[in-house]
Amino acid sequence: MSFERVQHLVDIDENIFAAFVIDSTGAISELFIASDSDLDKSKIEKIRSSLDIKSAATSEKASAESIIGHHKWDVLEYEKFKFIKLYPSGNPDHKMIVVIAACTKDPGDVANSVIGYMNESEEEQPPLNLFD
Repeated sequence: MSFERVQHLVDIDENIFAAFVIDSTGAISELFIASDSDLDKSKIEKIRSSLDIKSAATSEKASAESIIGHHKWDVLEYEKFKFIKLYPSGNPDHKMIVVIAACTKDPGDVANSVIGYMNESEEEQPPLNLFD
């Protein structure tokens, strides 16, 4: 998973203000803030706290996944922002939160872009040398 690519997406997409990863303990492990955003680390901490993100019990997750598959994302809409909660690799204990503009028409497009950037291979293998 490439969080550096997510940083690039935060830098170039005018609808994305920030992206951060929350681990299973509830702590922020990665944080990317757009340079033209009014957000800072303390505001992101307040956002994380107000979203009250909790991990589901393991038995609940396994039971639900067997019926409906892996949880991909949630969209939370507030007056000033929209938040996309992404679950990389279907792991609900490891969440990426993407803060986007409230006026963004299709948060699903943003979610797909972020997932695509995270899953792109960082290690492109050079072609094999046939003469070795």
